[in-house]
Amino acid sequence: MIKIFSNETEWDIFKNVLQSEGLYAKSKKERKLLDEITKAIWTDNTSTRPDFISDDFMIEMFEIDDIVTSKKGKNNPQRKADARALRDVESWMSNFPKGTFHEDLMIIAHGDTRYNPETDTFTPDNSVSHHNYGAYLNNFTRICNKHLVSVEAYRKNYPNKKLGFLIVDDSTMYLSKLRVQGRDIFLSLPFFDKNFMKSFIKSDVDFVVWAFNNKYMYTEENSKAPAPLLPNVALINKYNYYNKYSKKFDIKSMISLEE
Repeated sequence: MIKIFSNETEWDIFKNVLQSEGLYAKSKKERKLLDEITKAIWTDNTSTRPDFISDDFMIEMFEIDDIVTSKKGKNNPQRKADARALRDVESWMSNFPKGTFHEDLMIIAHGDTRYNPETDTFTPDNSVSHHNYGAYLNNFTRICNKHLVSVEAYRKNYPNKKLGFLIVDDSTMYLSKLRVQGRDIFLSLPFFDKNFMKSFIKSDVDFVVWAFNNKYMYTEENSKAPAPLLPNVALINKYNYYNKYSKKFDIKSMISLEE
């Protein structure tokens, strides 16, 4: 996984991406670029933006998910539940004497959106009302466009560096049907969907690094562990934002594998 612990920093997550296994780059130029990016000496620049810089590159990072939100993304029930779970863990830990836990202890806290802490009850829901492909696309478009607005400023600050966007993707895996072959599974990833990639077509972003944190695929032969059919990280350069496999996915037909 790219994101494991609830209290990881952006810099921690970025380093996880660089050190990740299961990297995908289709063309020779993309593989060369990916090799240069993973071997570069990077600096944490999150206090000023873009987030990370090296001698030749600059990368701006943002996170997306497929959670149904309101108030233009400000009300994200899953993030609220996760934050509540983290507070509960930290509150419980505070009851112990200082030194009980290592100062570098990392925490995993995942909240349940069905839980109401005020009444200590659970409210059943259906998964589509919690996450779906339409919410996935809407969240991506809203967040990506916010960062695209700043591209001109990034270029002004670092005119000689190649600019990339790092997308840390917490969404589940989506398919148009549940029984598909290996190639169709791979071609269901969002960077083949023109609904997503059209945001970059007229942009001044040189490359996209798409890091998948929550996409798992189980097969009939391997039902107890994820099959190695999907990359953890994919790099797409500006010449391949659209390629021969790109198409507009039917948003309403996309099914989450968590259904």
